[in-house]
Amino acid sequence: MVDWDELEQIGIVASPTRVNEAGCILQEGKEREVTSESLVLIDNRNGNKILAVCREGAGNNDNLKLSYYNPGVAYARSGREASTAKEFYSFTLVVIGEITDNEVKQNKTIIAPASPVYRFKPGSNPMKLFGHVKNTIGYYAMGDSNWRVPVLAEYIPHHIGVFGVTGSGKSFLCRYELIPFLQNTGYNILILDWKGSDYAPYYPGSVISMGDIELDESSIYSYLFEKLDRFGGGKPAEALARYLDEVITEGSWRDSDPSRTLERLMEAMEDAITEDNREKSGQLSRWGELYLRRARKYFKRLRPEDIEPVLGQKSASEIIDLLREKKILIIDLSYGSKEQKLSIFLSIARKLKELMEEKNRLNIALLIDEAPQYCPWNPQGIEMETTEHIIELAALGRSYGLSLVLVSQGIAGEIGINAAVRRNLNTLFIGRIHPLDAFEAEKFFTNSLIRADSLLRLPEGHFYIVGKMNPSPVPILITFEIEESEKLRHGER
Repeated sequence: MVDWDELEQIGIVASPTRVNEAGCILQEGKEREVTSESLVLIDNRNGNKILAVCREGAGNNDNLKLSYYNPGVAYARSGREASTAKEFYSFTLVVIGEITDNEVKQNKTIIAPASPVYRFKPGSNPMKLFGHVKNTIGYYAMGDSNWRVPVLAEYIPHHIGVFGVTGSGKSFLCRYELIPFLQNTGYNILILDWKGSDYAPYYPGSVISMGDIELDESSIYSYLFEKLDRFGGGKPAEALARYLDEVITEGSWRDSDPSRTLERLMEAMEDAITEDNREKSGQLSRWGELYLRRARKYFKRLRPEDIEPVLGQKSASEIIDLLREKKILIIDLSYGSKEQKLSIFLSIARKLKELMEEKNRLNIALLIDEAPQYCPWNPQGIEMETTEHIIELAALGRSYGLSLVLVSQGIAGEIGINAAVRRNLNTLFIGRIHPLDAFEAEKFFTNSLIRADSLLRLPEGHFYIVGKMNPSPVPILITFEIEESEKLRHGER
């Protein structure tokens, strides 16, 4: 319960009031101490104790109103100091909930005007009012570092999104808070590091290269089909796609040498086309000649280095086994084309889906860096396949312990992720946003009085936690500490 020795009165509730919102008139001088996002306690005269957060501060002085001419305006025009006799400061208090013995629950009692409002003194810890919650992430941004923010681990498989522009601290949040939290709750973490620089350098001994990974047949087909520009489209392309699928499934084209593999792949395609389009006379049909010409045309675009990604030896099953052994595994995707990277994801995604369809509980968190590369707002080509797989993984993961953690600079639109994927993310960490996201971001803060102009100004390392893992119905602003060595590495002083 509340320890009154940890509290200091800062003002009283103004009028009018509501169940979930009220104004607070600050005592003189407290405007220099109380800030936006400060946590406060309302000792409601109607009989309960309410935890709330300060938002939308305002200063008022009747002598300086712009709507009409008054003595204060006259003083300002003449360069003299205006009277502060009618000056006061206020905040809008957004209710988090009613404080009970072991939890914060929904407040249903009208807040009485003139109820005293208290802030928490240094050394106190209002986070304990949320009850006994085993797991925490970061600490409350306007409090001490011991104000660790509680989170509900049972909602990890309901999937997580981390959003913020470059420099907002997304990778720091993941490395310093999310990954340790997931490990402490029994999850093994598989990270797809798109650039190979955000995670791979920090986990030596737990990194594998994309070139070491064996693609399954479907992923090889998707990759080569994209590299071959889908054979130009149209009816001939449909036939060539079928032949390519048959050749890949047959598998005799493989060789340890990329150049030889490319030759054998083309030879196998020519054999498949010729065999299927030979007339009774033994001559190749007109369609067969067309298919051969088009196949040769597009195969000339392939280089031996384009074939290297399909020659990896480590299967998706071996990767999952290695993950269970090491507990954390990073796939370095720093070289190669986008199609190569997405093909590797597809190979792993199919294996995870297969395991879940066999009723296996995974306890795996799949962290996807640069998520819009996999599931953009308007997927094209192989992106359509990767987007569909992410949606399927999300649906199965809730029942079989697979948590998707999608990290993205943007939330929606051209800089964000697909809307169908976004709907599956039930916990969000939202840092400083891109201006293009201003309208979309405000949707996540309905009735919380957090505006886009505030989100555009968030400092590095500050994130609002929104959704199921947050024990508060109101978004909470968190931050975290970064080791000094990390700051120096990134040029900070």
